[in-house]
Amino acid sequence: MAHMIDIGEDGTAAFISANTPAWHRLGTVVPGPMTVADALKLASLDNWAVRLDPVTVPLTGTECPECSAALGDKHTDTCEIGDHEGEDDSRLVEEDDCVELVGVDDYQAVSRVSPFTGKREVLSVAGRDYTPIPNEVMGETLSAILDQSGAIVDTAGALRGGRDVFITARLPKGILVGGVDRVELNLAGFNYFQPGRASEFLITPVRVVCANTQAAALGNHVSRWSFRHSPAAPAKMAAAREALKITFDYADAFAEEAEKMIKADLAIKDFEAVCREIWPAPDDDARSDVKERDDALTSELMALFKGETNANIGGKRTKGSHWSGFQTVIEYVDHRAPVPGEDAAAARAQRALLGKGNQVKHQAFKLFQVA
Repeated sequence: MAHMIDIGEDGTAAFISANTPAWHRLGTVVPGPMTVADALKLASLDNWAVRLDPVTVPLTGTECPECSAALGDKHTDTCEIGDHEGEDDSRLVEEDDCVELVGVDDYQAVSRVSPFTGKREVLSVAGRDYTPIPNEVMGETLSAILDQSGAIVDTAGALRGGRDVFITARLPKGILVGGVDRVELNLAGFNYFQPGRASEFLITPVRVVCANTQAAALGNHVSRWSFRHSPAAPAKMAAAREALKITFDYADAFAEEAEKMIKADLAIKDFEAVCREIWPAPDDDARSDVKERDDALTSELMALFKGETNANIGGKRTKGSHWSGFQTVIEYVDHRAPVPGEDAAAARAQRALLGKGNQVKHQAFKLFQVA
């Protein structure tokens, strides 16, 4: 349940998608294109009025917090806490009368107005140096970037009860690897209403034929800009617009590496060897169920490597290329690898750009990369 889209009691989902059910076929499709403001409104991400509230805890003491009468004694005549109407000994101080709300000085609650109920609710608890960034502020920064690029907003939504918010947009400049494999470029913004998570913008290539979300570290070519929720965060958000201008060079660098990979043949045994670096074989004395899962993984990877989505990106003399090997690993991570929880589609969507799956993609790119 931890990955589920934010959904109200009436079934309304905080998710919207333009033209195609993007971000791995999730959400309601509406006619596009959308502006960032449209996306925020349609996905119920605007007017949250996020703020910081004091944190208090109920502590049970030994005397009434209003009249100071001790436990077991009688409340004063004017004490409202001791008004136990209709009870014998109604003025006696009971344990429940001795509860007092005490403030927690070092923490504050991050709250919003629910787009579903209209009531204020707590998203998380943060330290004193945490400053929430409204979704509208993230949207304004994203709009400033998109205005220069001509990108089209694809999706927007909230996950995990509103703690994770995302907006993705498709850039007009794509890549055609080897003249046959189309890769689109997406710009995504993520806003997190919880401590320990730095909000961020990132650029990621997406292979059109199977919606594989690429991940590759390319030296000095920047594809990610993150900022912590501190008092300086709004100013850093504005700086993100300038910083992200240089990330569009990432597209050219990625295309150059992809061209090398699609031109380099990859034998099946070499593909298997790389996969073993990513997913090591179980020990000989491993449990039978562990070995069965490993056999299933191997069979799945081989089927994908030889499957239809890789039919046009093989090498000249063998069944595959370094590019098809890389895409096989990504397709498995994005679409086939088991995910926990009841909402597998939402979990896959989140994992496509974030989490452990992204680490596997970076490792795979490095292993399949051609010098």
